[in-house]
Amino acid sequence: MANAQQNYFELFGLEPNFFIDKKDLSSKLKRLLQSAHPDRHTQGGSQQQMLAMQKTTRLNDAFAVLKDPVKRAQYLLQLVKNIDTTQDHTVNDAEFLMQQLELREELDTITKQKNASELMSFADKIEAMAEQQEAELGRLFEHEPWDLDALKISIYKLQFLHKTLRDIELAEDTLLD
Repeated sequence: MANAQQNYFELFGLEPNFFIDKKDLSSKLKRLLQSAHPDRHTQGGSQQQMLAMQKTTRLNDAFAVLKDPVKRAQYLLQLVKNIDTTQDHTVNDAEFLMQQLELREELDTITKQKNASELMSFADKIEAMAEQQEAELGRLFEHEPWDLDALKISIYKLQFLHKTLRDIELAEDTLLD
């Protein structure tokens, strides 16, 4: 069993970094889960099975964090700088806030009109914005020393775009009903 104190990056044999190969991460998860599966530890008794179950849970938790760029960025700041960005954070960027308000209104209008093709186009637009924001976040992590205020704001912006994408999925479900 691996040391329970290992951080999420170490569990997967990675250096703490914002940039992760998601396919490599998935294949490592699969390999690690196979070796940690409780059924492989039946010979060791219930304690070994319990430890295997705990490791499996920890691997799944780590994977969920590392595969998500917002959670990964938050975890990285917590790990390296001991800064918690998971709490509510405000952005003093009036242009960004106005843009988000307009996007929310656009989503609301599309949902009320029950226009599936327009919703798909809107989803594509938000996905492109999220990709751009993720790239910006990556650029911020590349520069040493880190601009912590810019990182926090960038994380918040990406978090907002991801929330909008989740709301689009909910709107899609509503349109399919």
